[in-house]
Amino acid sequence: MNREYRTIHSNALGRQMEMLVYGTSGKPMVVFPSQEGRFFDYENFGMIDTLAPFIQSGKIHVYCIDSIDHESWFARTNPVERVKRANDYDRAVREDVIPHIMNDGHEGAGVIAHGCSFGAFHTANFALRQPEAFDSGIALSGCYNIEFAMQGFYSNEMHLHNPMRYSGDIKGKDIVEKLKNNLLIVCSGQGAWEEWTGEAIHMCDNLSAAGVPVLLDLWGYDVNHDWPWWKKMIIYFLGKFDRAGFLTSKHRMTQEQSRNFLHNFHSI
Repeated sequence: MNREYRTIHSNALGRQMEMLVYGTSGKPMVVFPSQEGRFFDYENFGMIDTLAPFIQSGKIHVYCIDSIDHESWFARTNPVERVKRANDYDRAVREDVIPHIMNDGHEGAGVIAHGCSFGAFHTANFALRQPEAFDSGIALSGCYNIEFAMQGFYSNEMHLHNPMRYSGDIKGKDIVEKLKNNLLIVCSGQGAWEEWTGEAIHMCDNLSAAGVPVLLDLWGYDVNHDWPWWKKMIIYFLGKFDRAGFLTSKHRMTQEQSRNFLHNFHSI
């Protein structure tokens, strides 16, 4: 398997961003780490080995990027500064990571956003805020209300990073027309440590009411918040993406594809 360590300069962050890249072709997928995680965690927890058949066959091109959670949502600084740093990360992904991917053989493609646990928060937030870049998201066992990290602080700017809340505001807004071309998958178990299922349901209900294509897939009460289950989940959903014809280097989701995927999900 082709594996590359890369750094790209980010003006938004004021430093280099580190990433690990796996494969050479296929649908580009950005992996966001779990809470305060690093770009190498996904590999270290065995997820890359799990995805090896998709990577080696040229169906997905995986970009595991760094987070700055320790400087933003989980920093010990003024909450206003924490939200500002979250905005910097948002810009870094939009202005630095996505152009790097487009120049890596994926011009015109839509990117899959993916992450587990707090990485699923990033997945939903980026997929919903940046529909021009991300045409799909696979969010596994996420929290979707960032208030838990902010000790009672709230602001209009923070609200724009709070998917469970702002999903209730988007009905009728211009961004919905862009999101209708995309697809968000939200999956959680209902076993040990799966504490945020209510947030997932609330967010998905809001998105469905606004006409945004979203699939909420709740697995059983024996399905825990842990890597062995996330391995099963990502293989399951990428397998369906593959059978639907989505896993190519230049693919971008269309409204018809998204609608058909949701309608025929169980038979794909």
